[in-house]
Amino acid sequence: MSDKKKLIKAVSFGSLCGVLGCVILMCVFAVIMLTSGLLGAELTNYIMIAVAALGALTGGFVAAKLNHGAGLVVGGITGAVIFLLITVAGLSKGGETVTALTGIKAAAVILGGICGGICGVKEKKSF
Repeated sequence: MSDKKKLIKAVSFGSLCGVLGCVILMCVFAVIMLTSGLLGAELTNYIMIAVAALGALTGGFVAAKLNHGAGLVVGGITGAVIFLLITVAGLSKGGETVTALTGIKAAAVILGGICGGICGVKEKKSF
């Protein structure tokens, strides 16, 4: 398999895993916010940025494991794809606008993807 096809396959699957991780974490935080009331509504944007960064970390990790190398590049691309997917989904619903928080979210998600990619390459094989 060529390197480009391998990269596209790794980034696609890693992005899918990252978005799935974001959805699961968002559901968990929604349940926590609704049932306990411990987290205020003003923290919602910051919690979602952290959730998106954790999802990108997961996606970058998976993508780097599948690609077997180039964790920095693969994780960064995966983080950028996840950011684009989340932003396009938010903008298409009409509920989200482009603000300074969008730039912070972009930086957090891409850095999360890069960290996940680096960790995915550095992890030793267990068997």
